[in-house]
Amino acid sequence: MKKLVHSLSLMVAVATVSMLAGCDLYFGSHDNGGSSTWSYCGSDGYYQCHGDSCTWVSATCPSGTTGSAGSGYECTTSTDCAAGCYCANGTCNEGGFCATDSDCGPGYHCNTDRSSCEPNPPGCASDADCASGSTCDTSSGLCTETCSCTDDAGAKSQGYDYCDETRMTCEKGTDPNGTCAGTAGANCAAAPTCPSGQVPLIDSTTGCYNGQCEAYGSCSESPVCEHINDESNCLGRMDCAATYTGINCHKPDGTQCHSGDTNCTCQSFQFASCSTKP
Repeated sequence: MKKLVHSLSLMVAVATVSMLAGCDLYFGSHDNGGSSTWSYCGSDGYYQCHGDSCTWVSATCPSGTTGSAGSGYECTTSTDCAAGCYCANGTCNEGGFCATDSDCGPGYHCNTDRSSCEPNPPGCASDADCASGSTCDTSSGLCTETCSCTDDAGAKSQGYDYCDETRMTCEKGTDPNGTCAGTAGANCAAAPTCPSGQVPLIDSTTGCYNGQCEAYGSCSESPVCEHINDESNCLGRMDCAATYTGINCHKPDGTQCHSGDTNCTCQSFQFASCSTKP
């Protein structure tokens, strides 16, 4: 085993950035036949060395580090492994770096404390136990890959019913957040006032407005014309007609126009509402 010499030349070497990727960056080459790659657990933490060039990796050393080539793969928990890796069967494996679950592949979640993708625990009880892009099959207790999405329209285009936008995951069934389609029942409360370009959502169970709004372009099903509150989306529908309010309107004699007057000239017009064509 090579001896780590604390010298000026070594300090320069420690600052050298390794060009290896993934877990190799931290735990050495898989080729244990050579003697140029070795690890060292020093008083200030764990070092990975290539020849005489050593790089400080972390303040803690993986379990089993002895200073021999390739010995740094051993672990008891994922915290024994470098960021971007996780512990499985006593060995550090490459999982990837992440900031959120969506950065990881199906079956993995993001451990934000370590910025590392790690396998989901065995089994699941709900979709929340699965990574983004997968749902829980409660009959088997296993996470099943579906697809990723950002809105209902994206999920619909991939053969699913709606998008769980919190988890960015395609889902089958009834959207618990409501639907853009249809009209509310006669005994329901009035629709919420939605920002321009959005439409009210209807609870599929009660048939009434749920107080939420959805961007028109994110709807998986077309809303009724009467729920559209902006000119561009209204004119973009062949089955809808836009109505306008005249601004600064006058009759030929110069007097102001009133409702029902004819021969009025208006300075400008403003979009008022959208309705279904007869």
